Amino acid sequence: MNAFQTLIRHRRLLLSTVGQGLRGRTSGNVLGAIWLLLYPLLFLGMYSLVFVQILQVRMPGMGTPDYILVVFSGLVPFLAFAEAFSVGTTSIVANRGLLMNTLFPIELVVARDVLIGHSTMGMGMLLVWGAVLYLHGPHWTHLMVPVIYLLQIFMVLGLVWITATLTVFFRDLQQALPIIVLFLMLVSPIAYTASMVPEGMKAIVHFNPLAWLMELYRSCLIDGVIPMEQLGVFALFSLMLFLAGHKLIFRLKPLFADYV
Repeated sequence: MNAFQTLIRHRRLLLSTVGQGLRGRTSGNVLGAIWLLLYPLLFLGMYSLVFVQILQVRMPGMGTPDYILVVFSGLVPFLAFAEAFSVGTTSIVANRGLLMNTLFPIELVVARDVLIGHSTMGMGMLLVWGAVLYLHGPHWTHLMVPVIYLLQIFMVLGLVWITATLTVFFRDLQQALPIIVLFLMLVSPIAYTASMVPEGMKAIVHFNPLAWLMELYRSCLIDGVIPMEQLGVFALFSLMLFLAGHKLIFRLKPLFADYV
């Protein structure tokens, strides 16, 4: 239970630094906090232009507004993951001065960057939810979205604790980050659904936790269905990864000062 105790014990300090990080990102910009809304909307516009207008992708039995909604519900979680993964993986190396800080343990630096990355997703999910309400109206399955959102944070935090720890010892991982993010963007069902993947390629979806995540959001928001088995598997995977990541960084952080 050390992973949960660490976050709970330092929750006020962690939330305070997350707030400072968000203010630091928006201060000095002409549009300020509006960028938190514009960021996912600009990506949605790019995806819509490429897949709807240029490639003219269509899904059987689904109109263009619903297809854009499918894209948006997959794009917002991925953007949060990509930012948290990219920034969080290098956060220990970038904050070497905090290695000996007992008031703000180094594992919380990673947690701070993951939470900042997912703060923008919160705004994006509000936009998705508003679009769903406009097109389909409210449904009780929408109440499950905050639970999936929390599970996503656990999963990403556990993963980034692992990759941030590995980066301390293998700096080459920093150079591979853009390639990894691009690969995950291509193999994740953002502009398509798992049902559209050819049979011979379905293994990519079956073993991709981001694909599970996107399908869960779409099921609850658009289809009005909660796939309990898939949700249970994803919850177990997220919590196990969260605990494994914390155990790794907690065990190895005494060695960080010798390598950073």
